[in-house]
Amino acid sequence: MYYIAMMNFKKIFCLLMVLVCLAGCASQKEEKPGADKTVVTMLYTDDLPNVEKLVESVYTDIDFQIERNAAGTIDGEIERRLRNGHGSDIIASTLATGDVLNYLADLSADAYISSYQSGIMHKTSRDGKNYFIPLPAQYYGYIYNATLARENGLTVPKTQKELLAMLETAKEAHVGTDENESDFAVNGTPATTAIFALAIKIPDFFGLSEGIKWLDDLKNGKASFGGSFETCLDLPTEMIEKGYMNPLSFKSVTNSVPILEKMRDGKILMTFDNVKMLDNIRKNSSYEFDMLPMFSGEGNPAWTVSAPTAFLGINKTLTGDGNEARLDACRKILGLLSTPEGQDAFMRDNGAADSYLVDYTPTSDIVPDGIKDCIENGYNYNISISNDLMRYFGNRCNAVLCAQEDITSAFAEVDEYMRSGSSSRATLIGTIDHDMLVENYNVRMEETEIGNLISDAVREITGADIAVVNGGSIRGSLYEGDVYSYDLDYVCPYQDHIIILEVNADVIKSMLENGLSAMKRDNGIPGGRFLNVSGLKYSLIPASADAPARLADVTLPDGSSLDENAVYTIAVTDYMAGSEGYFDNNGDDFTMLNVYSSDTPKAENVKLLRETEYTFRSILEEYIINHNNEEIASKIEGRITTVNENE
Repeated sequence: MYYIAMMNFKKIFCLLMVLVCLAGCASQKEEKPGADKTVVTMLYTDDLPNVEKLVESVYTDIDFQIERNAAGTIDGEIERRLRNGHGSDIIASTLATGDVLNYLADLSADAYISSYQSGIMHKTSRDGKNYFIPLPAQYYGYIYNATLARENGLTVPKTQKELLAMLETAKEAHVGTDENESDFAVNGTPATTAIFALAIKIPDFFGLSEGIKWLDDLKNGKASFGGSFETCLDLPTEMIEKGYMNPLSFKSVTNSVPILEKMRDGKILMTFDNVKMLDNIRKNSSYEFDMLPMFSGEGNPAWTVSAPTAFLGINKTLTGDGNEARLDACRKILGLLSTPEGQDAFMRDNGAADSYLVDYTPTSDIVPDGIKDCIENGYNYNISISNDLMRYFGNRCNAVLCAQEDITSAFAEVDEYMRSGSSSRATLIGTIDHDMLVENYNVRMEETEIGNLISDAVREITGADIAVVNGGSIRGSLYEGDVYSYDLDYVCPYQDHIIILEVNADVIKSMLENGLSAMKRDNGIPGGRFLNVSGLKYSLIPASADAPARLADVTLPDGSSLDENAVYTIAVTDYMAGSEGYFDNNGDDFTMLNVYSSDTPKAENVKLLRETEYTFRSILEEYIINHNNEEIASKIEGRITTVNENE
């Protein structure tokens, strides 16, 4: 009996030990996923699902997180984040020059540096050190509808003169023309305009000895745009004068023309862009498309344009003590991206066309037929001008093309910018008591501190009952400490003016509903029409698979309902009120506020009380200066809330 009892005790004891071990293992297993992964962050303009999948499959201890950026170009916001201690781990920049280099780790000793062609690495080096690796290249040129050209007997051009003749013939025959009777379009962001203007100069300037000397002079601070570049806008100016292209796309108050959709549907014949855009246009279209190079106006060979999609570096702060794991993870990621597998993954995500790796063999042929001859014959030009200068040059070109400034004064400003840079706008205007961040499109989806700050500024300065600020107008963060005038150029870059309207409660509700209607879009980026508010509170029902987000309730700040019999003054932008019309994405469909456009029915129960010269940028500057005896503060206070549909 004693023996049997001892045996039973041993069995029970062993069983208990097994259960304890299993419980311990289970506990360890639950903690493992968060504890054994090193998080690496990167700010970029696109999702990179194939790159993320490759990194996390090869390195199971790395969690690679991509934050998408709302700005048309990532460089300005990246540099501001780095200066204020908010930089991501891996830094992406469109051009490997400028102040961003001061915040990057030296990669010269990393083995993967030798994987790249020496020519491109020489361009990215400073003082003999490498701080970037180049991602695969994009080719730029004229994308055209080959089907429409073939079916309508249009001659595919080989010179600049023939290009204009093709556009003229198409316009006369109404082939590939939109509602504005235009058959050519350019995405008028400053970066795209700058590339377009400079690309026009390649065959007859950059590709010649005088252009090579100009670039050398630029590096030495001796070059000037004035006197050298006036002809770079001759071609687009002629296109505008002859009606082939609408100048509205170059105005900073407008949304980008929906070029992809128009090209895909055969509503415009041609655009200037890159291979990624060409690939996107080809998707879900019944037409065939091809790309043409940049043509000479003087009988020189045609050229195509290429540039790395971006350059990647590592945040210098990771070289400090305590960051060894993240630094090692970043080096592993850059090393993996420097292999054919890494390049292929990025090309699948971004539509890039060629790699700068030594001995790289493409796995697919995505170089368009129309530019293959240029590439094979060596007529492929890489524009290497700093990102800040490109952005400023593009801004001034836009001002010329939409007749806001003459070319002589515009390029004189570019030359002044080259000499003095942003220091000419480095006026201290106040202080912020804590970071107010724009990240992950938050100003387009929810209440934010910076959205509250700007809308409060608008309401205080204008004296309106209610102020609204569309999220797409807020493009950069404000950081704790001193605020300089040039910071506001990044926060609110657009020039649309603020006006005061008198409206009733129904108009306010309709306006808020429209602000919620584009929070969920096919490309994953919420629309910029989402409204930040001051003088109101509202709640929303989130978007579902079948319906956009909807307005659930709206009240005054004290919780009382809007008076259906009262009128309210609201501060909005003239852009929302139809100053640029409502075609081509302009006005963000706020037709219930239309007091300007004659192409859309005028709004009912809306009265224009006052126009101002204020922009969001200037009104924020005045607000901060007015409060210069205090640190500017803002907080989340329940102005915009989310509710379930059944609540």
